[in-house]
Amino acid sequence: MAKAGTRTSLLALLLLILLHFCVGSVTALRQKLGNQGQEASGGNDRYVVVFNAGTLHTEVHVFRFDENANLLKIDDKLEFFDQHSSFKSYAENTEGFANLVAALLEKAVSVVPTSLQPESPLILGAEDELLYLGEEMSEKILQVVHDLFKKSSLLYKPEWVTVLPAAKQGAYLWGTINYLLGNVGSDYSRTVAVLAQESASAQMTYALSAKAAANAPMFSKGEQYIAMHHLQETNYYLYSHGYFPYGVYALRAEVLKYTNDTYTYCVTNGYNGQFKYHGEAYNVISAPSGSNYEKCKANVMRALHLNATCRVKNCTFNGVWNGGGGAGVDRLYLARGFYDAGSDTNIAGKPSTELRVLDYQKAAKMVCEVKSFEEAHILLPVVDLVELPYSCLDFVFVYTMLVDGFGFDPKMMVTAVKEVEYAGSIMTVQWPLGAALELVSSSNTRKNDI
Repeated sequence: MAKAGTRTSLLALLLLILLHFCVGSVTALRQKLGNQGQEASGGNDRYVVVFNAGTLHTEVHVFRFDENANLLKIDDKLEFFDQHSSFKSYAENTEGFANLVAALLEKAVSVVPTSLQPESPLILGAEDELLYLGEEMSEKILQVVHDLFKKSSLLYKPEWVTVLPAAKQGAYLWGTINYLLGNVGSDYSRTVAVLAQESASAQMTYALSAKAAANAPMFSKGEQYIAMHHLQETNYYLYSHGYFPYGVYALRAEVLKYTNDTYTYCVTNGYNGQFKYHGEAYNVISAPSGSNYEKCKANVMRALHLNATCRVKNCTFNGVWNGGGGAGVDRLYLARGFYDAGSDTNIAGKPSTELRVLDYQKAAKMVCEVKSFEEAHILLPVVDLVELPYSCLDFVFVYTMLVDGFGFDPKMMVTAVKEVEYAGSIMTVQWPLGAALELVSSSNTRKNDI
C-alpha cells in the first residue's frame, strides 16, 4: 500500500507539473494571439507615418495612437524611427533620393498592421531649406515623393506632401513639447512657449486666448500671425512666426555680409577662411586681437534690425509683431539650436535643464575670450571643428536675440530641452509628433475653444 500511495503521489505531482506548463503555455499563447489580434484589427488605434525631409537627414517616424490621441508603444518604444541622408545630398540625383525614400517607406509600412494601412496617413514635410535648391529642383524632389506615396498601401493625400513653412514647423514643435509635458487639453495659460532655431530660421510659438487671437494684426501681405490648431479635443490659437534669416547658418551669413573682406570680432583668433551659404561666399578674417564679445554683439544687433519700422503695437525685431504676450509665454522652452548652444558649454548639462537667460551671456563671454583655435577646442570639445571658429558669433546671437530681440529678462528662468520623459520613455522633441497628433486629433469631437 505504501508503494501504491507513493506511485499515486508521484503521478499526481507529475500531472500538476504538466498542468502548470500547459496553463502557462496557453496563457502565453492567448497573450500572443491577443496582441496579434490587436495588431491585426487595431481596435480604435491609429498609425501615422511622418517623413521629415530635413537639412541634415531624411527621417521617418511612425506613431501609434489610441482613440483619444494618446501615444501608444510600438513594440517597446513610443515611435518607430529611422533616418538616412538629407535631400541636399541628392540635389542633382532625384533617382537616388527616390531610392532613399522608398527604402525608409518600406520599413515604415512593415510597422503598420496590414488591416490598418489603408487608413494610416502618410505625410512628408520638407524644411524650407529645400526651396534654396531652386524652384525646378525642389519641385522635382517633391514629385518623386508624390509618385512613391501614391503607390503606397498607406493613406495618401497630395496636400500632405509639402514644404513646411517655418511657422507651421514651430507650431508642430510646440504641440510636441506641450503634449509630452502633459499640457495639451488644458487651458492655454498652462502651456509653455517654444523658441527653436533651425539652419535658416528661428521660430517662436506660444498660445493666446481666443479674445487676443481675434484682435491680432495681419502681415502686410494679408497673412495672419495666428493660426488655430486642434489637439486632443481642444482648439489652441497659436502665435507662430518664422524669423528669417535668423537660423544658425542664415544668421552667420547675415552678420558676415557686413564684414566681408574685412576682419571680424566674431570668429576665433587666427582664422582666415570662407563661409558659404546657398551659393554666396563670405571671406572671414579674424580681428588681430581675436574675438570680442561687445564688438561682436554690435554686429549681431545690426543684423537683428532692432530699429526697423514697427507697423503694429509691440514688435520684437526686424519689424515683426511680438504676439502681444500673455500667460502662454510665461514659461519658455528653448529647443534645437538654442539647446545645442547650452549643451556645448555645459550650462545645459541634461537633456532638459532649467537655467537663467543670463547664463547664455556668461557662456558667450567665456567663448569669445579664447585666444586661439586650440584653446577653443579645449573649451568646446564636442563642437565640430568646421563650426568651431564661429562659436563666439553663435553664442552672442543666442543671448542677444533673447534679451534685445524678444525682450526677455536676463534673470528669467527658461528650460533648454532636447528630450522629455513621457510614459516611462525618453522622447526627442521634434515636430513630426506634433504633426501626427494634430492629424489624429482632427477626427475627434471638439470641446469649446480655450
